[in-house]
Amino acid sequence: MRPTIRLALSVALLAGALLAMQLRSSGEAVPIRRPLDAFPEQIGRWQGREGTIFDDDTLNVLKVKDYLVRRYADPLGRNLWLYIGYWDTQRKGAQMHSPRNCLPGAGWEPLEASTVSIPLPAPYGTIRLNRYLIQKDQEQQMVFYWYQAQGEPVTGEMAARVALVKSAIVRNRTDGALLRISSPIYGSVQETSDLLRDYVRAMYPVLNAYLPD
Repeated sequence: MRPTIRLALSVALLAGALLAMQLRSSGEAVPIRRPLDAFPEQIGRWQGREGTIFDDDTLNVLKVKDYLVRRYADPLGRNLWLYIGYWDTQRKGAQMHSPRNCLPGAGWEPLEASTVSIPLPAPYGTIRLNRYLIQKDQEQQMVFYWYQAQGEPVTGEMAARVALVKSAIVRNRTDGALLRISSPIYGSVQETSDLLRDYVRAMYPVLNAYLPD
């Protein structure tokens, strides 16, 4: 079977499963374990600074149940921004918005797109994330992002949709989260990537207290 035909069949099957999921009973919205505004201000060597509150227009587009946007700084004054968006259900039009679409829409041009593997403290194993180098005018940023599907990290958009459909059918749940960490380039691209890796290692174990499994 040709790859294009296989891809078309996969997309058709996924579309059919999504339709079936929408036609099924709405199921229970899954509450977040703790409000995200209670997320720790001290993460490893990073100290939380100011946060951002979305306006009503932005919230009407995102349709998140809860969210956090906060700047963190390390002792050297290097800043990064954490965004967590949580959906207690993704039925009735509420769904995650991929940074692959949102960043270009905000004027950021992708220069590099890859994935990165980050070993985590026990018992979490290794997490695989999306890694984006982006640029607007003369400013460059490094972005890490992934989806958290009921306790499991998911890298790609298609994989996240498949996990959503599977959970809707098997568990009648469509809750999930999008996590994005971004930073200006400090020193070099590799140094900044390492900086974000270290933050993910320190931050990831905290998620269990907030996001449902």
